[in-house]
Amino acid sequence: MTVTRDDAASALHDIDRAERHSLTLFQYSAGSPYLLLWGPLWIVAGAIGAVSPENAGLGWAAVDAVGLAGTAGLVIAQSRRFRGKGDRTATWRFLGAVAVLAAFIAMTFAVFAPVSGVQIQTFIVLLVAAAYALVGCWFGLRFAVVGAVLAGLAVGAFHYAPAHMAYIVPCLGGGALIVAGLWMRWAR
Repeated sequence: MTVTRDDAASALHDIDRAERHSLTLFQYSAGSPYLLLWGPLWIVAGAIGAVSPENAGLGWAAVDAVGLAGTAGLVIAQSRRFRGKGDRTATWRFLGAVAVLAAFIAMTFAVFAPVSGVQIQTFIVLLVAAAYALVGCWFGLRFAVVGAVLAGLAVGAFHYAPAHMAYIVPCLGGGALIVAGLWMRWAR
């Protein structure tokens, strides 16, 4: 049997497409635990703020500490699992990204001085949404969809139900992260 140039090109194209699809599924699988971690934490922090508005900042700080520790643990575990025990690049990249985002948020608040919790919450949700959308540019459309849904929920709540943002955004946003984490986990 003779293989033509077109047959070979078609086979190589199919192999390339399968490889890209496999990589995307791997990235969804690797990203899913982060969404499944932060979704419930977002709901817990939102519940603390809704039940006790005067303790909202403390609730978010505690939840963020747990979330960042959990995220660092996931980064370390995945780094060991997927790259070998000697590679610490992913851990340093994660820590660098956290430092950059924390500095960006602090400087933005210092310059623009949001005056309400609704503005602060909306800004942070939009920043998280943008981060997911950017990740989607490199690692798969589902990440971008998560970003778009989060942004849409935040902007919709900001404009149509600002008095209820403390309840709406954590429930819908955290729920969206949980659903997205499961969606990515079960991607085929």
